[in-house]
Amino acid sequence: MNSMKMGEINDLSHTDVCIVGAGPGGMLLSYLLNQQGISTVLIERQPHLHKSFRGELLNTDGEAILKKHGLYTHIQELGALPLEQIQYWEEGNILHTIDPDPNKGEHHVGIHVPQDHLLEAIMAQTQGVSPLHQIRFNTVMTGLLRDKNGSIAGINVRQNGVPASITASVIVGADGRYSAVRKHAGLTPEIRKHGYDLLWARIPAPAGWEPAVRMASMDGQQLALFSQYGGYVQIGWNIPEAGYAKLREQPFAPFVGKLVAAFPCLADSVAAHIRNWSDFVLLSVESSYSAKWAVDHVVLLGDAAHTMTPTGAFGLNAALEDADVLSELLIHMAKEDFRSLEALQQLQAIRGTKVQQQLARQVEMESSFQQRYESFR
Repeated sequence: MNSMKMGEINDLSHTDVCIVGAGPGGMLLSYLLNQQGISTVLIERQPHLHKSFRGELLNTDGEAILKKHGLYTHIQELGALPLEQIQYWEEGNILHTIDPDPNKGEHHVGIHVPQDHLLEAIMAQTQGVSPLHQIRFNTVMTGLLRDKNGSIAGINVRQNGVPASITASVIVGADGRYSAVRKHAGLTPEIRKHGYDLLWARIPAPAGWEPAVRMASMDGQQLALFSQYGGYVQIGWNIPEAGYAKLREQPFAPFVGKLVAAFPCLADSVAAHIRNWSDFVLLSVESSYSAKWAVDHVVLLGDAAHTMTPTGAFGLNAALEDADVLSELLIHMAKEDFRSLEALQQLQAIRGTKVQQQLARQVEMESSFQQRYESFR
């Protein structure tokens, strides 16, 4: 474990809460804490907010969190796209549709929100308003900072290549599926493979492309198309786990031709933008769940605590829910100068059951896709 004693690095700053990772969960948590006068330092390893991110679909849970805190309107102003329907396709035609149920308060089947829009909308409400908020880009966590008694007292970082330290009452790991906070705190997750990997691609939508989620079955594997704000289509194509190298040995044209056969109206866009294997991005699919989300002064949220697969688009929304719950816990802790560290364990106590249900739901959805698809025929 990479840790240093306090005093070994001169550049030392202090904050109530240090959040590692300026994704949706980390950014929302920082905003909510600053609204209550709790100082935060939010660090981000990238030099800006414009990060590569593909899980950009809000469901009703995530939408409700953003509306609860008055943020959704600001996101809408930057741009968001409600999806109107889930469609199951076969041989170029719609086989079955699922519509939102207004009787259940449903008005869409998901909302595509570019991550840039979500992060910028939240940051705009914080920057220049609260002197208690700092965001440090190009800053990488290198280890934990410990006091003379061995307790975690902050983190060591490298900011613009220069070593520095941040002391904090609480350190929040919001730094994703490969969380450095989780690693250095020794909070080892249980990792589960799902039997498939994913090829991603993004192409311009053809004229008249209605905002929807479109599904097709391709050689027994799921093919999903998501309409995106700005006139794009995101393609998620399941392939056998660890099978990409073998797949690339095949001719490319027949492979991508299956996509066009499933959705003929995409022919021109596919021909212009998916010309070889390098036009796909490979995502290794796995989920994980940490037995403990908190230890000492450290707590995890989002993918750092529970990585989800793309199935069902739960990940982004779960991170927002974590941040909402954790903010309430930290606000109460702040009233007692963060002396009651046991309260950090309440995040898992409150959120763990729902997260585990969602992880189980993903497995069920993946295993039953082909059977469900065939039932529509």
